[in-house]
Amino acid sequence: MKNVFRTPAIAVLAAAFLLAGCRADFDGLQTLEVAELAAWRDARGDYAVFDANSSKTRERYGVIPGAVLLSSYLDYEPTAELGADRSRAAVFYCHSVRCGAAADAARRALDSGYRDVWVLETGITGWADAGQPVVPPAAPEETS
Repeated sequence: MKNVFRTPAIAVLAAAFLLAGCRADFDGLQTLEVAELAAWRDARGDYAVFDANSSKTRERYGVIPGAVLLSSYLDYEPTAELGADRSRAAVFYCHSVRCGAAADAARRALDSGYRDVWVLETGITGWADAGQPVVPPAAPEETS
């Protein structure tokens, strides 16, 4: 097999090309910075946080304390998983700015009539990198 990365310059250009545009589409969505969501924790009680990550990502990075773990970022049932109060603030997050799951989940909420919808753009990695607390994901509740 031929080595296409013969020089460091070609490798750098290839990496830049692969990473260019690797940001999720947050157009039309309200976004929050980590510091803003952290301030909400102390100042407001009328919001809920929703984790749109896969179980693998949750196991690796943890979750924001108190976050509701969505069953699927695309196919979750809004009323059942977000609650009936469509005016309550709902904050969605996923892995990082490159992950589009939170944006997709937020758009599903908006399409279902929820009005105060936000996305934490930097996701769980930005949250943790800023020194905010993370916890292991809760084990699924057993049903009888």
